Amino acid sequence: MALLRIFLKDRRAGISIASAFALAMLIGAAALAVDFGSFTLDRRKLQGIADAAALAAAGRPGDERAAAERIIAANCNCTIAIASLTTGTYQPDPAVPAEQRFTAGGSAPNAVRIVLTRDRPMIFGRFVTGRDETVIGASATAARRGYAAFSLGSRVAALHGGVPNALLSALTGGHVDLSVMDYNALADADVDLLAFSEALRTELGANVLTFGQTLDTQATLPQVLSALAAASNGQAATALSALATKAVPKTLFPSRAVSLGPRSSSIRIDEANPVKVNALSLLRSMLLLANANRQVDLSVASNLPGGSGVDIALLIGEPPADSPLIAITDTQQVVVRTAQVRLKMVTKVALPLASVEIPVYAELGSASARITDIDCFAGDGDAVTLGITTSPAKLAIGLVADSDFQNMQRPLDPAPVKLVKLPLANVEGKAELVLSDLNEKPARFTRGEIDDGTVKTVESSGLIAGAAESLADRIDLKVNVLGLGLGLNALSGVVGEALGLAAPVLDGVLEGLTETLGVHLGEADARVNALRCGRAKLV
Repeated sequence: MALLRIFLKDRRAGISIASAFALAMLIGAAALAVDFGSFTLDRRKLQGIADAAALAAAGRPGDERAAAERIIAANCNCTIAIASLTTGTYQPDPAVPAEQRFTAGGSAPNAVRIVLTRDRPMIFGRFVTGRDETVIGASATAARRGYAAFSLGSRVAALHGGVPNALLSALTGGHVDLSVMDYNALADADVDLLAFSEALRTELGANVLTFGQTLDTQATLPQVLSALAAASNGQAATALSALATKAVPKTLFPSRAVSLGPRSSSIRIDEANPVKVNALSLLRSMLLLANANRQVDLSVASNLPGGSGVDIALLIGEPPADSPLIAITDTQQVVVRTAQVRLKMVTKVALPLASVEIPVYAELGSASARITDIDCFAGDGDAVTLGITTSPAKLAIGLVADSDFQNMQRPLDPAPVKLVKLPLANVEGKAELVLSDLNEKPARFTRGEIDDGTVKTVESSGLIAGAAESLADRIDLKVNVLGLGLGLNALSGVVGEALGLAAPVLDGVLEGLTETLGVHLGEADARVNALRCGRAKLV
């Protein structure tokens, strides 16, 4: 204790002792400032290399490690090691936490996760930790963001008599008289959506807008058709120019029919990567958008006995909100839908001493499609898969009030109708046929089919062919003589004979109209217009 008291009272070498304690703190501070700062800088550099390596690896499937090693060698002459390189599937689903969107493996990997490490020597830190070096690391995940353009209801039909011209005249508001060659030229031509957007921008005089902003600007039908003509070539351009001069100046927003998705921000045409759609399909979409009253009345001549004919009323429903007819997208969230369509066909048949009138109604529910898979490196396999759903469709013979027919919010509920009228008797009848299939069906497209513009049809529970004949088989007849219901087989036979004569003609008219419109009973026609791959992004 005496020695301890002497030591505490001794004031000699105080500066040396304080300096020793201060030196330890100085070394620690230097380690924190120099080594930690150096580690942070080196880690930022390593993160940049990891990002570049992940992008390179994601863009070279099957050669991921070699691509990453080339990036590392080009960016740093140092000992960087690939701790792990994992291929997997990345789903950009906002509902899933970011760290869980990457899943290792998968049948069609579209992403790569890489972890890089590097040994880094310590300067002052070795005095504190007793180690000469430490390990720093960085990780990055990149996914290929390929995108596809697709459309629904794009079947191209042949010219059926005067039906297409009558339909085009009604939708444009002017008299249209296209020849078979004009119509076929439109059916065979493709138009680049970006070229159409640029031509429309010129028509609107809005050269400062992006293509997406251009399509979201109100335009008149003549402006849209003129832009479509400017983006086309040959006889198709001539036919579209003729339509533009006949069209009334109804207004529309083209973006309701076309969604450019990732290409919305484009301001110039990319000739190497066009997004081609069928000219007739795009024309039909724009005409349906601009058709203000959405009802077209046609009178179709036919070969029924006694020179009778078929009167047709066509009602086109409002396209679903936020659902374009043609879309460019890289996600499964974008859905395209066709508009609902109603048809009323009144067939009049002349018979001795009797008049026969058969009203047939058809309600075609909209079909929908979405991209379920994009495989940018499928080789000769399926590159794009669409999931297509056809909504219920209904055919009926009966009486429906005009107000109910024109109101798409009301279901078709036909009442019995007088089919045959005689001086002292009449025959009432009613029939219904519902086709429904709500299961999503796949439509798979290879690269070759996409390049060729192949249209694929997904069939539901029924086809248009034979629909009216099926109705004729289902009809429930009731004979009234002087107001009394009697079962007179002779009159029932007359009605059955008349329906047998009318049904094939009705089937032909219905098939021709729906093919011209691009909507089909129990069917959905889809086309993948473009596929662009190889664009990798950090995720």
